[in-house]
Order: sequence, then structure tokens, then C-alpha cells
Amino acid sequence: MQTPITNKLITKAVIPAAGKGTRLLPLTKAVPKELIPLGTKPVLEHIVEEVIQAGITQILFVISEQKTAIRTHFGDGFNGVRFDYEFQRVQKGLADAIFCAKDFVSADPFAVVLGDSTIETDRDILPFRRVLDTYENTDASGVIVVQKTPRDEVARYGIVKPKSDVAPSFQIDGLVEKPMPDEAPSEYAIAGRYAFDANIFEYIKRTAPGANGELQITDSIGLMLADGAEVWCVALEDNEIRRDIGTFESYFEALIAEINRISRSDA
Repeated sequence: MQTPITNKLITKAVIPAAGKGTRLLPLTKAVPKELIPLGTKPVLEHIVEEVIQAGITQILFVISEQKTAIRTHFGDGFNGVRFDYEFQRVQKGLADAIFCAKDFVSADPFAVVLGDSTIETDRDILPFRRVLDTYENTDASGVIVVQKTPRDEVARYGIVKPKSDVAPSFQIDGLVEKPMPDEAPSEYAIAGRYAFDANIFEYIKRTAPGANGELQITDSIGLMLADGAEVWCVALEDNEIRRDIGTFESYFEALIAEINRISRSDA
């Protein structure tokens, strides 16, 4: 049973950044993957700027005890935005990392922004801001950014099942973590930005270990849907691209794109 929600204004964001970065070894022995340079500043600094630009005033970084460099880099905040930190002592999945933010969130709605995922856009309104707007202007208990993905790549992502025709924003009635291409309910992959009301913590408590033996937020959202809650998606539009900094290949793609962007702006 969901607790009724009266406050729909989101001012808090949680940035999970405790992962070990094993696919970027040996580089991540020296520096957390979230602090790897992406152009003239670290990956995570791009993400923090995006979050602040969208109007967030409180940010919680969920880090590990091996990633205190993130706290050293960002400190306690700037420009009126407060930074807090919480340790995820054992990495048990994204849902567990989000649960670490329970005290920070309290009963408020909040956003989740992955600390190793940037989004390129040429739009005036950021996709993340569109997530917040969709949450605030609908009866959604959760909102997710999604990106259309080649069907032969869907097994790498969480895939949503649209409830009706896909539009810039749409409802879903299901989602699957890393399905085989012939079993995927759509080609729309979850792209690293979320908004939730505080009821999500109760669903995380009920979530059993899933893919890779971890607590998957897709499974928690599935429980939310089964309870009758509304979950919406915001689709990335043309010329909007999620850049995942999880492997050397994807990192190099993001780095080249950022260098090209800097070159164009300097021209």
C-alpha cells in the first residue's frame, strides 16, 4: 500500500557512485571512474552541473570507503547547493545504493542520477529537467529517462514495456532487466535518470536479489507497478545521447564527443 503523496516538488538528488569500476581497470586503481577526466573536468562534475542546472538544491553522493576522493573533490557544496555523503559499504546493486539515501530523502520526492552516465543534448530543456516536470505534473510515483536502443543491444539494459503509444513522455506497465532480444517488450532502454516518491524505499525492502545476485531497481519499480502505481518515461529525442562511462570503449566515445564539442565552441 502506497503512502499518499502531497509534495511533488523535487529539490533533492541522489548520485550513486560507489561501484568498483572493474571494467575500467587498471585505470580505476588510481582514480574513481566518476573522476576520470571528460574533456576539461571529471565525468561527475558534468553530471553535478546538469543536476544543479535543473534546479536541484541538495545532492547526496552514495560512495564507498575507497572513493573518498569524490568528497575531497566536491566538498560540502557551492552556490547555495548542499552536498552530503553516505557510504554504501557493500555494493549490492543500484536499489541498495538508493536505499542508502533513505535518511537523506525522508518523506520527500527525489531524483536519482547515475554517477557514470552523461547525456548529450541540443535541447533548451534538459532531459533531466523533463523528468522532474513529468513527475511534478502527473500522478507518477516514478519517472525514468529512456533511450531507443538497437534490438541486438537490449540484453545490456533494463527495457521498459510501454502501456500505450510511445511519445516524448508515456506510461509503462512493465520492465525487464537485460532481456534477450526476442523477449524484449520494446527497444527503449533505461538511461540513468529517475524520479521517485519516498514509497520506493518500501518496494526496495521487498525486492529479492535479481540479475547478478544484486538488488535491481528495475525489480523494485516492477513491484511498484504491480501495486497499481503510475510509472512514466521520458524518451530522449533526436540528437540526445546517453554516454555510459562504464567501459573503455564507451568512455573513449564520450571523450571524443566532448573534445569535438569543445572544439566547436572554441571555433
